[in-house]
Amino acid sequence: MKVRRFSPTGELRMSADDGGIMAKMAAQDGGEFICIPWHTLQRELADALPSGMVHTHHRFLGYTKTVDGVLAEFATADGEVKRVEAKVLVGCDGGQSMVREQLLGDGPPKYLGMAIWRAVRPRPADWPVDEGAVGFGNPGQASALTHTIGGAGDMMAFQAFAPWPEDQLHVIGGGRQAYIHDAAVGPAAGSKGEERLQRALAAFDSYPKALKDLIATTSPSAVAEHGQFSRDVEQCQVYSKGRIALTGDAAHLATPFLGQGCSQALEDALELGRAIGVHGATPEALAAYASVRVPLASAVQAASVQLFRDFMQGKQGKSEFEINSEMGFTKRTFEPLAPAQAAPASAPA
Repeated sequence: MKVRRFSPTGELRMSADDGGIMAKMAAQDGGEFICIPWHTLQRELADALPSGMVHTHHRFLGYTKTVDGVLAEFATADGEVKRVEAKVLVGCDGGQSMVREQLLGDGPPKYLGMAIWRAVRPRPADWPVDEGAVGFGNPGQASALTHTIGGAGDMMAFQAFAPWPEDQLHVIGGGRQAYIHDAAVGPAAGSKGEERLQRALAAFDSYPKALKDLIATTSPSAVAEHGQFSRDVEQCQVYSKGRIALTGDAAHLATPFLGQGCSQALEDALELGRAIGVHGATPEALAAYASVRVPLASAVQAASVQLFRDFMQGKQGKSEFEINSEMGFTKRTFEPLAPAQAAPASAPA
């Protein structure tokens, strides 16, 4: 894997054809560095579930407590309200979690003064590397990170970060909208995508031509745009109450720095599954899950938020790969879940 990093003016600051610090730290921790697109991992996980378990195009409206469970309400794509009864409700609805808002009522996450543009697109033929990562920028300035994805390296993902004033937050979605994406087709939808693209281009107007061309030739409909938010660790010490639990960004919203968002969500899922396996779908299970995950996830969340603050202040410290390794985040190991026990056969009549 090749790695290149350029300054905002195009000066080559770092070049490695052996994976650089990413591969070094992964090998040191006994593994290897690979890049898996989130949508690929999401599809693999979804495909592993029994048919009919995943219902898309449902928006959470709220929940009410029942005698021995929870009644959750969802709005469907056609405007109907669907009600679901369950023993427990797990809010894994991201950094703008509505489950969290009803459970804890602690308001929206904190805006960090940064806009983000993301997209997956074909790799340009003249891109600096045919397989690997390319970065542009310096701490405290607009920066972009790219990585080829897929076995052939013919596709790539990019994330572009740039300072964005809080009084203009509404332009990129506001404090309660995680992503802006076209919800419709036609000229109006296309114009919104083009506006997103133009804002990204303006943020990197003085950067190298390779990056500007990458942004300019991306399909407007492929670009997601949103503000960067997080929560302080002190605000995230409650992951469950009664029959309601929070996981992932809904529980411990950090920043993209450290690249731990997906990992922490998977660790949450593992411990939640373990607790339910022991205690059943009960408040005791959710409390057991929280007792394990709060200290572990809090350490990652605190390090991520601090690394982002250092970056915004222009500090050039250790890389996220070194921090992950030194703090033991990439050295964690977990016992596998016990296999589900088959229900005992009914006694003969």
